[in-house]
Amino acid sequence: MENNSRFQNRLIPPVLSIMFAAGLLPMDAVSASNEANNLSDSVEGTDSNVRLSRSLFTRTSALWSNSQWQEFKRIWKKLDNISPADGDYSSGSPDYESIDKIRTELDNSYAELMRIADEIGIDSLDIRLLHTLANDRLMLLFYGSITALTRLMPPPVSDQTDYLVSQIEARIDTVIRLKEEGLISSGEMITAFSNLRSSIDTYFLLETVSERVNYAGVLWSVRWPLEADLIPHYLDSIKTSVLDSLENSGVKSEEEYSVLLEDLEDMERSISRTRDRLPALHDLLLDLELF
Repeated sequence: MENNSRFQNRLIPPVLSIMFAAGLLPMDAVSASNEANNLSDSVEGTDSNVRLSRSLFTRTSALWSNSQWQEFKRIWKKLDNISPADGDYSSGSPDYESIDKIRTELDNSYAELMRIADEIGIDSLDIRLLHTLANDRLMLLFYGSITALTRLMPPPVSDQTDYLVSQIEARIDTVIRLKEEGLISSGEMITAFSNLRSSIDTYFLLETVSERVNYAGVLWSVRWPLEADLIPHYLDSIKTSVLDSLENSGVKSEEEYSVLLEDLEDMERSISRTRDRLPALHDLLLDLELF
């Protein structure tokens, strides 16, 4: 991109300060806590002690000139610029022409990113989760409550993910407001972005749960904690409780027991995989919101 160097010169130091202070980049990316302030004017000219092998810049620098990612970012920022005048994220503002246009753009962008995922080094799971979140944001902004628009029996944990989407939308608007007020390197900005990341982490994990739970499964009616760090431990306790009380789960045969155990272990693997992707998703989120 033609303006890359000027763009980097202006934003890298304050953005790095925010990310390290908020825990948005791994601590091994620098050799000391003040290293962010010693960065030179370009990524290639950074101090030799700065290790960015797993940083935002390594993960996303190839995306800055990638047309497919930039198209997804354009749609994401289009959603950023929509907010309710009264601050009520549950009310919505139906505009069928606009929602159909944005949904088509979003779905086309998703298909293009999936097509080149390996080429640009983004995991397909990351793309799917970001697309799902963008689509849920779209539904919330135009229709208000998402659950009310679904079939008579809404997807598992959808009431919890709906709540998180409204929280995410409000926190995105807070980040935007702080940027517009020139507070990008302030403590308020750090707190706002940390809160946004926390809500999105929980959303991604619960979206993983929703995708894996079947309508007849023992996890159908489970209420999950709204803190990302608690979800794996909660699943462990559910697994122990269910397997210790098989009579309460309706299991009547060895075959049913095997199916139940596989369902629980599959959920455990899926949650673990999503957790493993969170650092990369954080970097992509930073690119979507701060650049």
